[in-house]
Amino acid sequence: MAQFDLIVIGSGPGGYIAAIRAAQLGLSTALVEKDPALGGTCLHRGCIPAKTWLETAHRFEQMQVANDYGIDGVDGKAIRPNLETIVKRKGRIVLKNAKGIEFLMKKNKVTVLKGFGKLLGSGRVEVAGEVHEAKRIILATGSGPKDIPGLETDGVRVLNSDHILELTQLPTHLVILGAGAIGVEFASVFSRLGSKVTLVEFMDTLLPLEDEDIGLELAKIFRKAYKIDVRTKTKITRIEQRADGVVCHLEGETPGEVVGSHLLVAVGRAPKIEGVGLEMTKAQVDRGCVVIDKFMQTGEPGLYAIGDIVRTPWLAHVASDEGIVAAEHAAQSLGKDVHPHPVRYDRFPACTYCDPEVGTVGLSEKAARAKGHEVQVGSFPFAPMAKANIVGEPHGFIKIVADKQYGEILGIHILGPKATELVASSVALLGGEYTVDELINTMYPHPTLNEVFPEAARAVQGRALNM
Repeated sequence: MAQFDLIVIGSGPGGYIAAIRAAQLGLSTALVEKDPALGGTCLHRGCIPAKTWLETAHRFEQMQVANDYGIDGVDGKAIRPNLETIVKRKGRIVLKNAKGIEFLMKKNKVTVLKGFGKLLGSGRVEVAGEVHEAKRIILATGSGPKDIPGLETDGVRVLNSDHILELTQLPTHLVILGAGAIGVEFASVFSRLGSKVTLVEFMDTLLPLEDEDIGLELAKIFRKAYKIDVRTKTKITRIEQRADGVVCHLEGETPGEVVGSHLLVAVGRAPKIEGVGLEMTKAQVDRGCVVIDKFMQTGEPGLYAIGDIVRTPWLAHVASDEGIVAAEHAAQSLGKDVHPHPVRYDRFPACTYCDPEVGTVGLSEKAARAKGHEVQVGSFPFAPMAKANIVGEPHGFIKIVADKQYGEILGIHILGPKATELVASSVALLGGEYTVDELINTMYPHPTLNEVFPEAARAVQGRALNM
């Protein structure tokens, strides 16, 4: 029976980061992983593979308009996507990153235990038939695609987010159920690669968790620029499979039938806690999620939970920060000189890598009003900005939500080119409790996409310069 200071179950971006941080603090640490390679869903079936597909779609789209940029010899109508090559490239990138995590485990002297990790209670964990003991345990088992009764996936015609990453033939007509991050990202991918795309969403707007203006404008761009058939306030009630595709029966604002070659069910994810042995502990589970405190502690002394199994934003970078908090608190409880700081969930960046991209941080306009703020808002489009036109991506806008009394910036919402990169500075602005006046008085370089920030701040006060 091996003994450790800490065992981490799950090697995703929450788990492996927690293991590294614990090792840095001097804890003897083990990392448990049931998959053949380290990295979890994010690396193997989520963030990283999806972004490789998105990058291919972006480059494919650029090549189609190469002549517009003065590049001769590229026949935009003749080029074709090769999905087998896309999948192979995705595999190479995933493998490289997985090997990188393995290297980090060796570098930090973290013991890797291969197999399914199960809690046995009293600080014991069973892995591949062997029992190990730990003074502290972090549970980071992640999430998987959610199954919907009547819309069961088969990996052939009816797909989930795992299946679609392995497609080697282009769908002629892809119907997507769910317009959250997964749905809109794959709508962007396949519409640009040449598939007809129908996007079905039960809520009023696309990306319903974002500021309402983001979803409304994204729908307009999807319809106009990419010819995506966007259907909001609509649901798929049942499907019929046949040899040439899937018949989707719709109810709501746009009822009827849609026949697609494939259906992607992208209606969210579910925590993966079945079989991990929580019943052997005092940890509480609420609606499928493990209950934790601000230091990621469960009701079982010495047991922590992080990432997609707790009711916090299900994002890789959030899980990583939670892993650091849990590891530091565990180390502190074992006598190490470290002072953990709880995750600031009011300032986390959310990114969606559709085209145009979405990057947001802080309160939406609706949420700010619900919290009792007297709100001022200002929006500024990318279209007048020179850099947006240079790169050929003039769609979208930036929106700033501010408190009227003090001018403090409460939220920044970006739809447009490189929004997932631009949002990083937005996090710093909220973290520094910047006011609208302070942002206006900050000099930004020209020509850059960043110039939209002071312009949006001026728009809050009704004095934008370039519009």
